[in-house]
Amino acid sequence: MSPRSVALVVLWLVVCSPAAAQAPNDPRLREQWAVAPRAVFNLQGAWNVTRGAGVTVAVIDTGARIEHPDLAPNVWVNFREVPGNRVDDDGNGYVDDVHGVDLTSTAKRQDLTDGYGHGTHVAGTIAAASNGRGVVGVAPRARLMIVKVIPTKGPGRTSAVAEGIRYAVANGAQVINMSLGGPTRDTRVRDAILAAADANVVVVCSAGNDGLNIDRKPAYPVSFATPNLIGVAATRPDTGKALGDFSNFGRRSVAVAAPGEDVLSTTSDGAYGVMSGTSMAAPHVSGVVALMRSVAPKLSAPELRAVLLENAARSSLPIGSGYVDARGAVRGAAKATEVTLGQRPELRIVRAQSAGHGRAATTVVQFGVSGATDAVRRYRVLLGRRRVAELAPGPTVLSARVRRGGKRATIQALGDGGRVIARVRSKVTKVPKGKLDIGSGGDVGVG
Repeated sequence: MSPRSVALVVLWLVVCSPAAAQAPNDPRLREQWAVAPRAVFNLQGAWNVTRGAGVTVAVIDTGARIEHPDLAPNVWVNFREVPGNRVDDDGNGYVDDVHGVDLTSTAKRQDLTDGYGHGTHVAGTIAAASNGRGVVGVAPRARLMIVKVIPTKGPGRTSAVAEGIRYAVANGAQVINMSLGGPTRDTRVRDAILAAADANVVVVCSAGNDGLNIDRKPAYPVSFATPNLIGVAATRPDTGKALGDFSNFGRRSVAVAAPGEDVLSTTSDGAYGVMSGTSMAAPHVSGVVALMRSVAPKLSAPELRAVLLENAARSSLPIGSGYVDARGAVRGAAKATEVTLGQRPELRIVRAQSAGHGRAATTVVQFGVSGATDAVRRYRVLLGRRRVAELAPGPTVLSARVRRGGKRATIQALGDGGRVIARVRSKVTKVPKGKLDIGSGGDVGVG
């Protein structure tokens, strides 16, 4: 059977599997207007294909109530970190970052509690579990990595946002949701988003709630023009076709629109509540991207963005593409996994860092893979000239952790007979201590 035939068979199995079509039975599902069959968001059609298993979404926000019964089943866990021992067990520069990181304080401990209530609501929209309780998220089997950058009182800082993006990428997030913004064009944030693109991470941003054309008066980070960033405007009930009066817009800056007004989700008191804003629209799109990633793990971030925009329902709204169509986006991603054989894959080293000295040294090499990878049989990792690891083909971002130091890392993509068909090199740097510069830059608030 040809690779194309195999891809079509896999697509048919994914789309038509009866097991995937069982509807969620969460009691407040009917109050979630974005899920209704009449809504242009078309989520139930996407659920017939996937629920987002295996994908981690970083929520860069105000923290979250991680013990909420609708969130707890899906909270990301850093299994290399021992909870509460006040030690950086995994050597990533952060102490006790078991479920994420708190970048609102230079304290070593991680306080992810959500005194504001915003991040908990956003997290529930993305991935509230389908567990017969409360509401259900767009990707109810995805994982939620909590990155706290906005404190209960006062704004966050752009430097913390930049560090939060880099933390999420380094620790395996495949989608980043940022329902926040401000007027400051901090290049550190732009550079972090571009680094996320190298790791094939899609970044979803709220457009803002000033009712403005941000093509004329930019807001950030949504106005950064990077190939992996998706700006989102907010629509109103019941079908989701009308733009909310508060929503920012702009044909160049805002790619799509999604449900954002009168959205029911999880709250920081352990219950459920309604909120409105482009902050509520962005997580709908992050959830859809998680669904897309789960069926198309080899697509790059720009490819996922392109598929989402190509499958958006056209509209007369002053935005780039149109309404997000969850079903169309997921089916489009599944079809786009077909690639042409014989092309050279593209490799990018996202992170090459070492901790410790001498025999106690540990080096982590994280690299992104894009393009046609069918010819790759394995990846070889070298420190200096020494082979230290070999990895089987897998997702678009792979990571090797070795008990050895070195000054330079090399990744080789090997084809049949061990032939090197692509390679990339990078210097190895020391793991930086976290939270060193989280209080500079401009103000950032919820979006």
